[in-house]
Amino acid sequence: MARRALAELAVLTALSVGQPSWAGEKVSVTGEVIDSFCYITMGAKGESHRECTQKCADAGIPLALLEDGSNKVIWLFANEDMKTPSAMLRPHAGRKVVIEGEYAERGGTKILLVDSVKAASPKS
Repeated sequence: MARRALAELAVLTALSVGQPSWAGEKVSVTGEVIDSFCYITMGAKGESHRECTQKCADAGIPLALLEDGSNKVIWLFANEDMKTPSAMLRPHAGRKVVIEGEYAERGGTKILLVDSVKAASPKS
């Protein structure tokens, strides 16, 4: 039940963004792909949590990015209408990635619109 509530909250947040205030510039952000529910409620992350993260993604739990350095959770959305970034993110669950995209913000909610995802180099 809590997972469903979190998924619904993410959808409502996305819908409330409406026409975003565009930053307009492309960014590259490095961090770990996490499932938002397990990380926020239990701190679960990393390779040991990879399988659960993938199962959560399959169940509709939003995947997010735990940013290197700041440890901020970044909400991720596809930079294409009516799409989810889950298919791009799922193979990288529990692992470090570099995401290319751009930020959008409205009413204090900030999201990263994902153009591409690639595995981070081991030195990242």
